[in-house]
Amino acid sequence: MNTTPLEIIKQTFDKRYATWELVLPTDSLKTRSPGSIIKNGWTINYHYGFEHEEIYLEYFASHRMTNDTLNRIYGNGREELVGYCQEFFQANNPQAEQAYYDHNRKFYEAVKSKGLW
Repeated sequence: MNTTPLEIIKQTFDKRYATWELVLPTDSLKTRSPGSIIKNGWTINYHYGFEHEEIYLEYFASHRMTNDTLNRIYGNGREELVGYCQEFFQANNPQAEQAYYDHNRKFYEAVKSKGLW
């Protein structure tokens, strides 16, 4: 039996977050509806989309013990880090500090524009 692109997306997501017992809800696959998973310290907001006729799951993952990330999983199982929150900058370096704030502002604007935050 062939595995569908949506099943591959679910398997890839579930494997990535198995340590924290997070799974992509099966109901969201059937309807391709957006949603949120809040469990074991994680908040993950997600939606489905298409790029070049290929379906993907795009999600914003946030946990207090790591930096926030924007990710995609495509129907063939390929994973992509779309963006991330920068955590640090070099001390006593005004240019590095400004670059840090600029990077994070742009990152969160992108996440908000996608409706994931």
